[in-house]
Amino acid sequence: MNTLKSKNRLSLAIFFGAIAIAPILALIAAELLSKTLNCVVREAGPTNCIMFGIDIGNILAVLYVAGWAILLTLPTAGVASIILYIKAINARLKEK
Repeated sequence: MNTLKSKNRLSLAIFFGAIAIAPILALIAAELLSKTLNCVVREAGPTNCIMFGIDIGNILAVLYVAGWAILLTLPTAGVASIILYIKAINARLKEK
């Protein structure tokens, strides 16, 4: 029994796709911020990085470490996204 409509499957596919790539986006954002602010940020721990008078070194360090989560999110959420997308496309083709 299929209880999800193709529109809902497509929405879930987009949601899982966003979850799959979120860690790499966080890593890229941290890298861009650290290069823009001329900071040296290491995964080992926070360093001083001042933006608008506030030290964001700890936040950047957390974003760098969050990049490792892609080892879990890409295979699981990525595969779920692909499966839901294929099912949504198949359901739409059957509706026509």
